[in-house]
Amino acid sequence: MAYTFRGNLCGYLCENYSEPLEGVTVLLYLPWQTERVTETAVASTKDTFRLVSEQERKDREQLLIGKAQADAQGNFEIVVDEQYSKTAFDIDFVCGTVPHQPPKPRQNEVQFHLTTVYPQWRTNRQEENSYYFQWNYCIASRWWCYIRGYYYDAWVIMGYMYVCGTKTPIPGVKITAMDADFITDDNLGTAVTDASGFFRIDYSSIDFKQTFLSPWIKIETNPGWPPTFVSGPDVYFKYEYNGVAIQSETPANRRNNVGYCLCVTLCLKDIVVTQPQIPASFTKIGNLGNYFINETVAGGNPNVIAAATGKTPASQAFYSCIKLRGNLSQKLNGVAMEYSFDTIETTGAGGSEIGTWTKVKAAQICNAVIGTFFTLTGDPSNPVIIEDYVVGPASGMDANGWIAVPQAGNFAPHIDGEILGLNTTTLNGNTVNMSGLVQGQSTTTKAPLQQNRFFKIRMIKREAGNPATEVVAGVSNPVAMFNTTYNNVPKYGSWMPQTANEMGVACIDIQEMIGGGGGTGCTPITNAIHVNYTAANPNMGSVSLVLNGPGGPYTLENATPVSNVAETFGTATELHNPALVPINTLPNCAYTAILSVELKLTNGEGQISNIYDWMSFCKD
Repeated sequence: MAYTFRGNLCGYLCENYSEPLEGVTVLLYLPWQTERVTETAVASTKDTFRLVSEQERKDREQLLIGKAQADAQGNFEIVVDEQYSKTAFDIDFVCGTVPHQPPKPRQNEVQFHLTTVYPQWRTNRQEENSYYFQWNYCIASRWWCYIRGYYYDAWVIMGYMYVCGTKTPIPGVKITAMDADFITDDNLGTAVTDASGFFRIDYSSIDFKQTFLSPWIKIETNPGWPPTFVSGPDVYFKYEYNGVAIQSETPANRRNNVGYCLCVTLCLKDIVVTQPQIPASFTKIGNLGNYFINETVAGGNPNVIAAATGKTPASQAFYSCIKLRGNLSQKLNGVAMEYSFDTIETTGAGGSEIGTWTKVKAAQICNAVIGTFFTLTGDPSNPVIIEDYVVGPASGMDANGWIAVPQAGNFAPHIDGEILGLNTTTLNGNTVNMSGLVQGQSTTTKAPLQQNRFFKIRMIKREAGNPATEVVAGVSNPVAMFNTTYNNVPKYGSWMPQTANEMGVACIDIQEMIGGGGGTGCTPITNAIHVNYTAANPNMGSVSLVLNGPGGPYTLENATPVSNVAETFGTATELHNPALVPINTLPNCAYTAILSVELKLTNGEGQISNIYDWMSFCKD
């Protein structure tokens, strides 16, 4: 017959919170003190629980009849020989570590005796001639916390975050446990509350025994004078929500000399944002590009809009709506703050200013989120409302171009974030007409070569409504901008001519297909090809002209398009792959010539897509 001793072990950390004893080894012995079997079997486990000495362990070695390791849920099974089916058992466990323990397990395992039991075997209906006994036990917190802390230096803080006066949980709060000390407060660890508001922070004594002499001397001190030396940390909590610091406890709220397990209930009545002590300033352009506005602000960081070019490190000029970034504060000189932006054109990168500074008005901006409101609702299904504060053409800016920073306590103004969206098209938007442009010729046959224009951008801040307090809070290098649209650019050559309006010019035609190839309807392409191309933009990057088809792709050369210039045009007649490929050696099939033009233009979030033109033909 088969007899299986099943069990589950856990340990209480708080009154209503336990953890499974994952990884412990459960030992099953024959009774050691046979004369006291009945007495110990009926006693409460909390009274029989004890540390097993090394001598006792040796004395009982011959009595061991089985062992098993507990799984992640604390479950274990030990198969017992039938000859022991009518006897009592001593139950011990051995652990070399404990759940959630910070690194460095104990070298010597520690053994504990739990209790003595008389199994009441039950029939296992799923297996013939099989019996089992189920025994579950959860170690009291006073013992389990002591074991974790004393033997394994494993300390824990856990609890819940609620809306004050309710049991409505607040998920998503980042909680940092701090130890208040005489010299420097120690960070014990951080956790984020889950959907039930629960959090857990595991740490060890090394986290709160830091001193100015660490790592040579580590000791816990109380704040105040004279310093006193104690064993446990003095705990208080700091909070963040959605990456923003909110009202927190202070060292005055500390819980002195806490034990190995600290169980707390925390609450917030409202979310009040802790206003950072960072001056309001304009520092960058672009959320993803994150380009510093000048070399001084960059402080050596190469990701800067260069004074020499007005462009990004990738030689990109700016177009369309760009996000101006920086830091905002609710107050200036202790008074509600407002801010605005000005622009001025310059003669070039590093050039002199043209005219006077002009205030940016609502019609020149695009939507930008400049901060966030956090509101506790008391609704368990939606405990916190996060509402972005948007400044755009229709809201947030007054008629004179000033933006008032919201003063509500639950408002978090951006730090290193968006503070304005500037539509650069309002500064230098333009169109040129390419109607009638012949592929292979210069765009100057229709309009002068287009150029970037350069503008400085600056931020002004002041006490609300008080011009006397205005101060400059950041000035950019002259920024290269391009917002010209080329209208009526010819596309798809003579085969199916169309036009397009784009930020640059990219057009091709195949000479053999122009005007019916000399009036014969279409000159067959057998042993020669002439691809006429034109590409233009003052911020043009790489330009490629390729032929796709069997054996390709082939590059079209002898008059190869030039990259990184304001304009390139001509007629390409040779195929290379990479060596010269005579046209007459191409298989008779369909082919497509493609012109691709890179435009080095960015809105601060990414580069504009390449522009293309293409034409297909059949080789005879």
